[in-house]
Amino acid sequence: MRNFMIGIFLAAVIVGCASAPVQQPPAFAWTEPAALIAAKQWADAAGKPDVVELEKILAEDYVHIHATALVENKRQFIDALKTGTRKYDPIVLEETKVRIYGTTAIVNARFRLKAFSGGRTIEGVNRITLVIVQSSRDFQVASFQATPIPPAAGK
Repeated sequence: MRNFMIGIFLAAVIVGCASAPVQQPPAFAWTEPAALIAAKQWADAAGKPDVVELEKILAEDYVHIHATALVENKRQFIDALKTGTRKYDPIVLEETKVRIYGTTAIVNARFRLKAFSGGRTIEGVNRITLVIVQSSRDFQVASFQATPIPPAAGK
């Protein structure tokens, strides 16, 4: 009887271990180079403009805060590029700094802006923050915010 009870106990342990969920490592883990690549993809897509790429990499609840304080959602930002209402010269990120918090990367950078919007040219130097999150596909840009650097400080 004792051997029978030990057998039942061992069988329960084996079944319990076999049915326990196995933790899978994340398919994608942020590194500084990966975050910079994601930020560059955003900059390239916005600067071309590549609306197909932007549709893929911008989160559905994406928020774009311009240096003018204009706030746009994903649809508004993409539509302005698609219709030609707004056009950017190529965006080159400089002075990049990456911080990683679990599944989120925050990229701070500087870039020289030249944009065409509402029939006028806008030029200046901005500091930006991009919030980039892991997604089931790879990554998505959740938020962008630009802050203008005054001309004397931007040289």
